[in-house]
Amino acid sequence: MSGETNQLERHEPGLRVFAEWTRSSEGPQRLVIEAPVVNDAALRRSARHLADMSAEHFGLPAVGARQVMVRRYTEDQLASLPDGGVAYHRGLLDIRDDLGARGIENTDQVLASAMRVPVETLRACLRVAEQQLGR
Repeated sequence: MSGETNQLERHEPGLRVFAEWTRSSEGPQRLVIEAPVVNDAALRRSARHLADMSAEHFGLPAVGARQVMVRRYTEDQLASLPDGGVAYHRGLLDIRDDLGARGIENTDQVLASAMRVPVETLRACLRVAEQQLGR
């Protein structure tokens, strides 16, 4: 890095994320999130942008575009699920089925990663969902 600070910024509709690193910092020294409402969904989207900016700042190898697209799609689908109950479980199974229909071979790993849980935990959730819905 050539200057004293490195500033990176990401935009998407309804969200702006700005981060600033100093030369010796491990994480950003300044982080700005601007959105009409800063709720769980906005924070999840911000975290994805921050992870991408951190990778850029530290010069980490980029993940393939398809993998990033699948991860973001899955996270967005999860964010739209209701908080619990039958509708949540139905939606979780629908997301898994949708990923499979789109040609994603490792749907359990993709879904577990997007939920930030171990694969075994996801599979337990899916079993409960299948039992509740009689699948």
